[in-house]
Amino acid sequence: MLNSPAARAPTHVTHETYISGNPVIRLCLRRFLNRVAGLFAHIGASGLYGLDVGCGEGHMIADLNRRGLLGRMVAVDLDPTRIAFARARYPFCEYRTGDVHHLDFADGTFDYLLAAEVLEHLPDPRRALKELQRVVKAGGYLIISVPHEPFFHWGNLVRGKDWARGGRTPDHLNFWRRREFEGLLAEFAAIEKRFAAATFPWLLYLGRFHRAG
Repeated sequence: MLNSPAARAPTHVTHETYISGNPVIRLCLRRFLNRVAGLFAHIGASGLYGLDVGCGEGHMIADLNRRGLLGRMVAVDLDPTRIAFARARYPFCEYRTGDVHHLDFADGTFDYLLAAEVLEHLPDPRRALKELQRVVKAGGYLIISVPHEPFFHWGNLVRGKDWARGGRTPDHLNFWRRREFEGLLAEFAAIEKRFAAATFPWLLYLGRFHRAG
């Protein structure tokens, strides 16, 4: 993954995690991607219809595709520049520009959902989760990750980043500890698998959506 074209992509497009030369960051990313891949294998995603919200430049789903774990998928992001980059670099799925709060899909369209590093950016994550619940089948899978606080912003401080904000990433609006995030997630899905130490400094979950109310 880290030797893929993502590692050579323009820095104005690609998230720093995918182009970092820091060996610790590279190790953490590799471990995280391996766990995500394990969840895709576990649910048999290659035979399912999936939605990736907040896909960014498409590097994560490109990694999953290279492993043979991706079937039919639609990938959505709010940023048209990132969508254009993903569509040109990784043309193996359908890409759309869209807002996670207002998705242009019918109820119960998808078998599963991937939302990696999305909810921490949103002013109303409950509203977003409700919309995601709407477009996935009742009992459909949810694979979701968020930064694990306070460890995530402590890590920023250790590497001398965002000192003025106490290590908190400027575009993050939510800073969840494990219990806090699991409480939010449980409102919408039954958690089946959880990872923290194995995916440091991120929290990673596999769940099944409750029937939308």
